[in-house]
Amino acid sequence: MSLVQTIREKAKLSAVDVATRAKISPSKLSKIEHGKLKLKVDEVARLARALGCQPSELIPVLDDETDPAALTPVVTAEEGTP
Repeated sequence: MSLVQTIREKAKLSAVDVATRAKISPSKLSKIEHGKLKLKVDEVARLARALGCQPSELIPVLDDETDPAALTPVVTAEEGTP
């Protein structure tokens, strides 16, 4: 489960509510939650606001036991999305 999904579920928010608040489609939120879409920096801020958390909470802390495959990548607006 991704950080975004974990935070959303702990906040007892539906995916549709979060997507609406973040001004993204529910489909895009689903892709983010399943690690199939990279986030732009501005999307991290909007998503954090929609979830009621700090942007830093959406960025995982890397340690020796972190599985890189489980991370949702973040890119700058200049890089775009794949």
